[in-house]
Amino acid sequence: MGLSPLMSELLSCTCVTISRSWLTASNLRQRVVATAISYFRRVYVKKSFADLDPRLAAPAALYVAAKAEECTVQALKLVHRMKSHACMCGHGAMGYEVKDVLQMEMRLLQALSFNLIVFHPYRPLTTYLDDVSKTLNLSANVKEDFAQMAWSMLNDSLKTDLSLCHPPFLIAIACMHLVAVMRHVDLNPWLEGLRIDMHQVRAVSSSLLDLYENFSSLSEDQISAAVGKLPMRLP
Repeated sequence: MGLSPLMSELLSCTCVTISRSWLTASNLRQRVVATAISYFRRVYVKKSFADLDPRLAAPAALYVAAKAEECTVQALKLVHRMKSHACMCGHGAMGYEVKDVLQMEMRLLQALSFNLIVFHPYRPLTTYLDDVSKTLNLSANVKEDFAQMAWSMLNDSLKTDLSLCHPPFLIAIACMHLVAVMRHVDLNPWLEGLRIDMHQVRAVSSSLLDLYENFSSLSEDQISAAVGKLPMRLP
């Protein structure tokens, strides 16, 4: 298809951005979108963009995730949202209908080997934030600011393939480590108690910094260039 690695990653980030934009529009929980993005990432470990059109795989993954998380959404609404994002999805996506999403659903399930279990970093992050607050005796204001930044960074990590390479607890710790550096909070007393390999923590943190450096603000021209290389491909 003539996509460079950078362009492929840009395309993945675009699909993740679109999926997250459906969160508010469809009244879905953040966990549903996180699960959908995990499915999306796992599918493209085995498949290429030439095999499955990501513009169709993204809403189909969200449709499957909503069922898995017991928060169903109508396929018709997803198709409507997809067409309303024509500027990002490309005008080729305008030809997709509900039946295409339903057919893609089965192809995604097959690509996932029908394994829909996903472990997210949200639960360990909640536990670690409470533990850090008690260990370091953080003030209420510092604790709130620290938690908000860590949650935001954790959501941003969905734009990377970190969930495919590292366990959830490590991603949560890396987000907290970055926030601590940015907010000048000494996290070492707490980290020492975990006896964790800091080389791994720094590796995850470095991936997050790369994300902010390269993909923090996607222009419409960049998105159009990536999406424009995709032909319309029915499931």
